[in-house]
Amino acid sequence: MLKMLMIAVLAVMVALASACGGGGEEAAPVLSDADLKSIVTITSEALPWQVTPETDSARSNEEASQGFADPSKWLADYEKWGRTGGHVATFTGQAVTVQAEAESYTSIGGAKEAFSAVRDFAESGEALSQYASQGYAGVKIDKIDAAKVGDDSAAYQVTVNGQLYVSDTFVILFRRGAVVAQALVSAATTTSDSSAAGTVANQMDGRIQSLLSSGQP
Repeated sequence: MLKMLMIAVLAVMVALASACGGGGEEAAPVLSDADLKSIVTITSEALPWQVTPETDSARSNEEASQGFADPSKWLADYEKWGRTGGHVATFTGQAVTVQAEAESYTSIGGAKEAFSAVRDFAESGEALSQYASQGYAGVKIDKIDAAKVGDDSAAYQVTVNGQLYVSDTFVILFRRGAVVAQALVSAATTTSDSSAAGTVANQMDGRIQSLLSSGQP
């Protein structure tokens, strides 16, 4: 039950990150799906537990749009904003679920707009409404302090209080250039803190920087 809840919470946060975008300044190279997959392939390095890969898939604009009440509107918006694709991967560790997602935009301006919109959405009542629509009550989202990652970043703690369980998901949302990414770590509150999410985010950010510095794609 707890593992299923963690995955559901992570899925909502991924939907939030896919719900935004904009801008057209500072055109940037478009990352391929192979590049995005390399960004989200997490290892156990510097983490307090070993992680095992669970799921791994590309996330097209069409697929991302299906997470919303009006898919056709979101699909049109993705194309307008310059979202060229995304990749998401999940991993499990000792009593934890880890999820990593990276999205590529055609411009730095588009990625900046995406990051700002996700941040605003997470801090509004709309995010809580999305949880409620999926049948999750007792959800609380708090903005928390965390070390900066990438060019822009924000961190959140999503707490779910159920009758038989309590879980926390720590989310690090960040932007590096024209890439918007997020790292999520979900666990029972007695075993979780934000540091692991920061470690995952920094792994991802390092890979993004390597791709950009090598001139890829």
